[in-house]
Amino acid sequence: MHQTPWKLALGTALSAGLIAAPLTALPAVADSTAAEVSAAAGTSPVVINEAYLSGGSSGAAYKNKFVELYNTSDAPVSLDGWSVQYRAAGGTGAPSGVSALSGSIPAKGYYLVQGGSNGANGADLPKPDLVAGGLNPSGSSGTIVLANQPSAVVLPTGSAVESAGVADLLGYGTSNTFETQAAAAPAGNTDVRSLNRTGGTDSNNNAADFSLSSTITPVSSGGTAPDPEPTPDPTPDPVAKTIAEIQGTGTASPLAGTTVTTRGKVTAAFPTGGLNGYYIQTPGTGGDLAGTNHAASDGIFVYSPATVGSVKAGDYVQVTGAVAEYYGMTQVNVTAATGLTQLTEAAPEVKPTIFTLPATEAIRESLEGMLLAPEGPLTVTDNYSLNQYGEIGLAGGTTPLVQPTAVAPYGSAEYNAAVADNAARGIKLDDGSSTNFLKDATTKAEVLPYLTTTDPVRVGSPATFNTNVVLGYANDSWKLQPLTHLTEANKATVQPVSFGATRTEAPAAVGGNVKIASFNVLNYFPTTGDTLSGCTYYGDRAGNPITVRGGCDARGAANAENFQRQQDKIVAAITKTGADVVTLMEIENSAQFGKDRDDALAKLVESLNIPTPGIWDYVRSPANAPPLADEDMIRTAFIYKKAVAEPVGESIIHNDTTAFASARKPLAQVFKPVGGGAGTEFIAIANHFKSKGSAATPDDTDKGQGNSNLARTAQAKSLLDFATSLQQSKGTDKVFLIGDFNSYGKEDPINVLTAAGYVNQDDKAKNADGSAKHSYLFGGLVGSLDHILASPAANGVVTGADIWNINSVESVALEYSRYNNNVTNYYAPDQFRASDHDPVVVGMDLKSAPASVDLNFLGINDFHGRIDANTVQFAGTIEKLRAAAAPGATAFLSAGDNIGASLFASAVAKDQPTIDVLNALELKASAVGNHEFDGGWPDLRDRVIADGSNAKFPYLGANVYRKGTTEPVLPEYTVLDMNGIKVAVIGTVTQEVPSLVTPAGIADLEFGDPVEAINRAAAKIKAGNLADVIIVENHDGAGSGVVEGSTLEQEVAAGGPFAKLVTETSADVDAIFTGHTHKEYAWDAPVPGVQGKTRPIVQTGNYGENVGQIQLTVDTASKEVTGYKAGNVKRTTDPAADLIAAYPRVAAVDGIVQRALAAAAEVGNQPVGSVTKDITTAFSTDATGTAKRDDRGSESTLGNLVADSLLDSLKPAELGGAEIGVVNPGGLRNELYYAPDGTITYAEANAVLPFVNNLWTTSLTGAQFKTLLEQQWQTNADGTVPSRAYLQLGLSKNVNYTYDAARAAGDRITSVRVNGEVLDPAKSYRVGTFSFLATGGDNFRVFTQGANTRDSGLVDRDAWIGYLQKSSPVSPDFARRSVAVTNTTAATVKPGETVNLAVSKLDLTSLGSPVNTALTGVFTDSAGKATQVGTVPVSAGSAAVSLVVPSGAAAGTATLVLTAAESGTKVTVAVQVAATTPLPPACTAPTKPAKWYDVLGWIRYGIAWLQYQQCLRG
Repeated sequence: MHQTPWKLALGTALSAGLIAAPLTALPAVADSTAAEVSAAAGTSPVVINEAYLSGGSSGAAYKNKFVELYNTSDAPVSLDGWSVQYRAAGGTGAPSGVSALSGSIPAKGYYLVQGGSNGANGADLPKPDLVAGGLNPSGSSGTIVLANQPSAVVLPTGSAVESAGVADLLGYGTSNTFETQAAAAPAGNTDVRSLNRTGGTDSNNNAADFSLSSTITPVSSGGTAPDPEPTPDPTPDPVAKTIAEIQGTGTASPLAGTTVTTRGKVTAAFPTGGLNGYYIQTPGTGGDLAGTNHAASDGIFVYSPATVGSVKAGDYVQVTGAVAEYYGMTQVNVTAATGLTQLTEAAPEVKPTIFTLPATEAIRESLEGMLLAPEGPLTVTDNYSLNQYGEIGLAGGTTPLVQPTAVAPYGSAEYNAAVADNAARGIKLDDGSSTNFLKDATTKAEVLPYLTTTDPVRVGSPATFNTNVVLGYANDSWKLQPLTHLTEANKATVQPVSFGATRTEAPAAVGGNVKIASFNVLNYFPTTGDTLSGCTYYGDRAGNPITVRGGCDARGAANAENFQRQQDKIVAAITKTGADVVTLMEIENSAQFGKDRDDALAKLVESLNIPTPGIWDYVRSPANAPPLADEDMIRTAFIYKKAVAEPVGESIIHNDTTAFASARKPLAQVFKPVGGGAGTEFIAIANHFKSKGSAATPDDTDKGQGNSNLARTAQAKSLLDFATSLQQSKGTDKVFLIGDFNSYGKEDPINVLTAAGYVNQDDKAKNADGSAKHSYLFGGLVGSLDHILASPAANGVVTGADIWNINSVESVALEYSRYNNNVTNYYAPDQFRASDHDPVVVGMDLKSAPASVDLNFLGINDFHGRIDANTVQFAGTIEKLRAAAAPGATAFLSAGDNIGASLFASAVAKDQPTIDVLNALELKASAVGNHEFDGGWPDLRDRVIADGSNAKFPYLGANVYRKGTTEPVLPEYTVLDMNGIKVAVIGTVTQEVPSLVTPAGIADLEFGDPVEAINRAAAKIKAGNLADVIIVENHDGAGSGVVEGSTLEQEVAAGGPFAKLVTETSADVDAIFTGHTHKEYAWDAPVPGVQGKTRPIVQTGNYGENVGQIQLTVDTASKEVTGYKAGNVKRTTDPAADLIAAYPRVAAVDGIVQRALAAAAEVGNQPVGSVTKDITTAFSTDATGTAKRDDRGSESTLGNLVADSLLDSLKPAELGGAEIGVVNPGGLRNELYYAPDGTITYAEANAVLPFVNNLWTTSLTGAQFKTLLEQQWQTNADGTVPSRAYLQLGLSKNVNYTYDAARAAGDRITSVRVNGEVLDPAKSYRVGTFSFLATGGDNFRVFTQGANTRDSGLVDRDAWIGYLQKSSPVSPDFARRSVAVTNTTAATVKPGETVNLAVSKLDLTSLGSPVNTALTGVFTDSAGKATQVGTVPVSAGSAAVSLVVPSGAAAGTATLVLTAAESGTKVTVAVQVAATTPLPPACTAPTKPAKWYDVLGWIRYGIAWLQYQQCLRG
């Protein structure tokens, strides 16, 4: 459907091509016909056809993102029940944005799904078939899924071809999920290109099936595919165009096929050398283009044999010719002299543009043909074509490009990153010609560019540019060209670059008293071709035979003269390695020529002994060597220095005719130092696995790790079995697997060996700058095929390793096989380019076993992801203790809870930084803790452990069983070799795990008794003689320790799991590390059943604050522990810089920590909620008037809000059923500020609660809760008062209380109400709080009396942030929950009497708190009648209250509620109203009038008399 410029497709596949094979020259004539497309590999008729990811972004073509589907079949397909889904590049869970499809897609038709938008830019899409606003894929990396089911699919990581429920899948960019290989992706949202499938082809390879195109063509079910652009009619007259207009902004010129006229200044001219043209650039262009919108190049190549001789650099010219794309480079073809005009008018000079690597394809495209000034560090990464085409591969930076599978497993995110890095960093340096210096006698007579006998141009050499260059494109590569054809005559001024010297005369010092090496001797065949019939040869420039080409069984030199040249180099190289035992590969198997099998080997030793007689000898072939039919023409072998090493017994050939049918069979020999005693023996096994060049079987073709990867993997497994059997039969566990494994360091065969515990010594070989060394070069990429892998015991005696770069990094021109291939004689009888593989050298310190050894066990427990400023000191403590012990005597161990409940920097990255730190510190084993199950068993198994690819140490769980069985799902134990002593480490976890983690996460597991599991494992170890010493790592421990003043005897007397651990653990166990309870102790525990014998039992506290140390003295003869020391070592306070400088592991830890902290800071900027005003701790004012936060003696808006969040989070019954939330003030470490816009970020929220406590619930009676409030007036356990005499608890808003601080201790709390009801002393209240408080922290000891205490499994930070997310915007609550009240009211009052109170602490001191000015009183009597009783003023947070009890108030308990309008604070006081007795009425008799005629007076008297009588009657 979409036309894709092929240059971009080639550019995208460049790094993959480099992996597959060396770059070769393009053929002289290219086939212009289109390649026939094979049948689709995918089985779904409907495929993802186009994905556009930039919708709405700046420069967008369309306003919305879209996914276009295509039906490749001849019948319509119903999409009912199908869906389109998306998963982020690094995601491992279910895809998000699941959008259900409906309807059908026509035969050979389309279906358009409109997704989300990044903004308002771009046109509207054609009417889509589905609007899916939740579909919002990333613009640069991710995975889009077409599913034939409506629900989210389950996706693996890596290649996912036709997984269950998946009809089609598109992984792009750095996504961890893809079909075979991820497709190239746009650089970002503003790189407006879509991913296009070519012709509906589905080969199940995203990289092959999809390409990027700036032509974006959404089509719905009602639309049709756009017609191909018609071929333009020839334009008879040239059109005037600028160079930028010719180049355009895409990968091909928009004017291709058009005749144009353009102008430019000549920047480079190539009248000789075969390029036949020159580069021109628009005058005045170039210079610093950083920060500009430079998208189209201002330079172009003019191909013109007719005019190239008429121009020189600096000329201002006008050219007329046809625009063409020649193998990917835009050029103007000027065919006649009339097409060139020399211009005489003045024009600005062209300025060179600074060019640095890495650089994207788009940047390179925008500079094609321009004058450049390369800057920044550059390194030679390829010199293989130097002697043929005068080309050098360069890499931006200080290291060569690396084989991706040398650093990461195929298909992993790290692998994809390496591929991308290679593509961005790599470029070619050419010589300004197309000369093939190996073509014929004429070209072989030309002096090669760059390479001289004094300047070898080695891979890894730094390259420094001294002159400008131009950027061209040819042979599928971007190339820097000198400004004219580089020749021997002009190199002083034309050669643009110089190279640094990197050769060394010897390997780096590796130490030790015995050194071993691997050496591939490049088909060392004393049986030369001229002694056999039928041989054909590669010849020199004079036609003389040099090496055998074919026709016979010889593989080396053509004759004695050339063999001598080869041998001189090999002898020089082996001699200078300094090795004492050398493993040889590719040496002649002389038996195949009717000679003694060791004939070639003897000749090599003879030649080695010529300069130093009597030094070398060789290991003889065993008597039972395999028949010739089972062997190759080449073999492996050993030679050794007789004065240093000696063979022990006969050599052994591993004659596995199945696994090694296609490879040389391993050869083993036991060696020891001359005169070495017991314990100095080691086994060396020489290997030469099947090559990558061909497939061992039809199904074993290259699938990302070269041909025959399956065969090599089978060979690795067979080799492991062979090595294991030798350890048992030869009585030593020091084994070295040596040779050419034809596998890079992270490919399957090597992974098989390292997964079994073998340590690749190649990884220890470093350059001076710390970068990795490699032994081989292929396709411009370095990597090691040659390895020395050591068993754990062998690794323990290794003193150093080096890869001596004398072969792979040198030009092949120096090899004996290239003798006289060029007029310059590059051959020298020295070590350089003696082979194509570099030797690997390893030193060993082999000493006779002493009478006893001291073993140094360093333990931690409950580290809980402490990635912070203290991590380096923690690592430094371990390294100091390790350094103080003998080499190989230390094992760093853990009792579990390494991860979970972690600090933000670790938790935000799912504890990967913590795992990386423990890997860097070489943790040897860890018990599994309960927090390891926080993410569930699948997370622990598949992500954390990941078959040893993530956590490099084994997680042990002898009492963790598959549900319904007694089958452990984790290893019960692991065995370490420590200076000749085998140490078994058994791991167990508390049986209470099910109550500590989410049940659903461990539904498939059961947890048994730890002690029973320990004893079972110990019995198995002893019965099988698997170890000499047994250490237990148990994630459970004593309830108290030395900090609390507890003793072992007291803890045992208390009973429970710890008492059983001490009293019932097998006497075969020599030492015990514990965890879980966060206690600190180092006790001597009696060994059950052994009178008078003790063993150490240690716990370190937590968080890496201490390192536990147990030192065992072991008798090497009896293998019995004869003594021990145990204790806890405080974390060092040495400066971090000193520790980093002194200890490489600490330096590695520092790097991990710094990256984690930086990443956490980035994540921390994500918004999680908002506030309407500042919400802070309590503030105080110092003597200078400065406001200070964190007044822990005062109530705060922040403390109360956090308490509210605890209640909200822990209210569900399954999380504890909390009824009250309680917060200690010391846990609040930052504020929630409104500025600038009220947004609260992840980091700001996390800073409030940084301690990562778990959230617990416990049950307190009302009386105990009142005691809790009383304990705010602080006392230590011994009755003394601490420096902070009062700590104000934060309480959830359903709790209010009053207090009188002047009252006696224990009687200060005067009233408490919960949910408006008076606290019931006998009732049980469920309280939610931090684990710190719930265990009695901050002297709130009453918490330890709580009942049914539970860990919710929630971490405070996560619950807090979740609360903010769902509750925002949150506002400060200025209503106090505690108020000081001094009540001087009488015990009972009657209506009309007064209630007298002194109220204080009404005003909060958190920022923004209002100043209260008045209290309004409402009196509610026992009958519920409420009466306003007046208002009293408030000054400075205090008020003197004197309010009258309303008349007629009912007797009984009444309440007076005082409300502060400004803050909303309510003070509730109980008032006892007394009953009243009514008084009899006062009746006064009227007085009669004095005169009888006073009529009016008598009338008044009569009325008064009646009233008097009424009064008397009541």
